[in-house]
Amino acid sequence: MDLETAIVSTGVTLDGRFVTMMFVVFVAGIVRGFTGFGSALLAVPALAVIYGPVQAVVIEVLIEIPVCLGLLPTALRHAERRTILPMIAMFTLFVPVGAVLLTVTNPDLVKVLISLFVLFSVAVMWQQSRVARLISPKANYVVGAISGTTQGLTGMAGPLFASALVARGENSIRTRANISALACAIVLFSVISFGFLGLLTTEHAIYALFASPGILLGVWAGSLLFRSYGNLKLREVILCVLVFTAFFTLFDTLR
Repeated sequence: MDLETAIVSTGVTLDGRFVTMMFVVFVAGIVRGFTGFGSALLAVPALAVIYGPVQAVVIEVLIEIPVCLGLLPTALRHAERRTILPMIAMFTLFVPVGAVLLTVTNPDLVKVLISLFVLFSVAVMWQQSRVARLISPKANYVVGAISGTTQGLTGMAGPLFASALVARGENSIRTRANISALACAIVLFSVISFGFLGLLTTEHAIYALFASPGILLGVWAGSLLFRSYGNLKLREVILCVLVFTAFFTLFDTLR
């Protein structure tokens, strides 16, 4: 049995959708490498159109694993436990809640929720400094609960808890480390929840195995672009791309 036959036997189809997935995760990686955010906000709605919302969320979580592992050593050195532990505690409770909602909610409704959450996240990032001023540093438990639920349901949670951490006004190194630590934690709890609910399949693992190098290559390319063109206002362009992706997914679902 050759490799392609073995792969197809698991349910993975090497067709136009597969090629599109590889392109999507590469572009999502570029966005992540250039801006430090946004890979899930681009990948999840696009993959939801290609494969469906459940597959999109699970694949996105799996391809985040190598990215998180690369950030983990720095996060462990500089993160502040007193800041991140309340949110991690909420993640343990509410990521499974979101994952259960993902399994029982109508797929078209999930796609709509994904689109709306992307639009919400873009609005948060566009006005992050103003949003951060509105979030109390004592609101970590609430933010953790909401972020955990949205992560389990949509595979996206970063903009909300990142804004809460920015609101604390700590130095940039500690804030970045706290965000990275929480990103790793929420991915871990997502994998555990999806595994417990039977959402982690060989098919998803193979898709993620192929897609992971693509997103890592994209992150590398995005980092190079940032070093060369970081002075340009491409962040706004990327946010507009995310808005377009969200509306495309929304209209594709409602048509």
